[in-house]
Amino acid sequence: MVKVVTVLKYKLKILFSDKSFLIAMTAIPLFLTLITGYALRFEKHNEIPVAICDVDNTDYSQMIINGISKIKGFKIFLTDETTAIKLVKDYKVECAFIIKEGFKDNIISGDIRGIIEQVAHPSSVSQEVIKEIIGGEVARIMLNISAADWVVNEYIRLNELSLNDTEKKERIWNEAWQYTDSLWEPEPPMKLEFKEVHEGSVYTVENQKDSFHVSSISSSAFGMLIAFIMFLIMFNSSWLVNEKENGTLKRIISGPGAITALFAGNILSLLLIGIVQIILFAAISGLVFGVDIFIKPVNIAILFIYLLCVIGISLFISSLLKTRLQLQAGAPLFSIITGFLGGCFWNYANTGGIIKTISLFTPQGLALDLFSRYSQQVSGKVLPATIGSLLSSVPAIALLALASVMTLLSYFSIKGLRY
Repeated sequence: MVKVVTVLKYKLKILFSDKSFLIAMTAIPLFLTLITGYALRFEKHNEIPVAICDVDNTDYSQMIINGISKIKGFKIFLTDETTAIKLVKDYKVECAFIIKEGFKDNIISGDIRGIIEQVAHPSSVSQEVIKEIIGGEVARIMLNISAADWVVNEYIRLNELSLNDTEKKERIWNEAWQYTDSLWEPEPPMKLEFKEVHEGSVYTVENQKDSFHVSSISSSAFGMLIAFIMFLIMFNSSWLVNEKENGTLKRIISGPGAITALFAGNILSLLLIGIVQIILFAAISGLVFGVDIFIKPVNIAILFIYLLCVIGISLFISSLLKTRLQLQAGAPLFSIITGFLGGCFWNYANTGGIIKTISLFTPQGLALDLFSRYSQQVSGKVLPATIGSLLSSVPAIALLALASVMTLLSYFSIKGLRY
């Protein structure tokens, strides 16, 4: 044990002597996280931003605005027509709706063509849903009017109301209108219920308030972090190549128990430097972007399992390479290729089919799969049950098995060297 601690201290001094490399390995993924999060800023929202311009300025147009404002999931911007269109062009709202002048008169007369103009960018993915919801508010008013007209006509047909009695006709019409409108409260006769399916579980969007994936920057941050953990560990496992080149391993192998102490000490050093990168990245992400990747304890378990796997892979690759130049050329290439295939640089959560299948053949893809299953789902399970479920899942078993197999192969590969 003393030998292991000695090796650990020695390796940590060497690793932390290159502070610029550690800073770069933290600053670069943070910078890419900012870019990716900005590019995906409309991908997941607690509220969909919508601009509304009311040119009509009547009680009917105000009813439309009030009705939409009460619907959960919408953030309404009341503005003029020019500003509404500019907000769409600047990608600050999903779409804009302009209530045209004469809106009330046209609805009463039954001519609803062109009474509301929709402005949306071609990339908008929810404009049709929003249009249907606003159309529902218009239909509410039209049904109220139709019901009120029917009641008045029935009174006239039954000779309970004179055509010339304008005051009584208006009073009955308003009463019928108010009664019909009250039937929409507290809930309309029909409504849309939005649900998402995640790995076999179904839950409503309203239940995701505490979910980690409410921010697209959070998802991109996790992807960038695991991509650069691979990059950092791969580079810092060069000790194995260096000590093969300078003949240190030749001398160590001849000593009893020395190779085991060297291996264990270096694994611990790689584990600690990976933990340092995670802590630094998490701290800066929280301070700069307000993103807490440790908002759920299960994230820590996922990162720890992934870190063990990366260490095993990096040791195995280093045991096969003969020179430091080979590692310097191969490490970035391996990290970038597996990072792209694994989904670190694209929207992993909303993909499926063959793309997701391919990603599961990489450590990054397995880690992101665990993240999407456990970190982003709403669950009533307590932490021990969640961790137990995590450890028994196929991706976690695959990562741990890969870590064990790769570490053992690299150990026996070095131990069996002959000079």
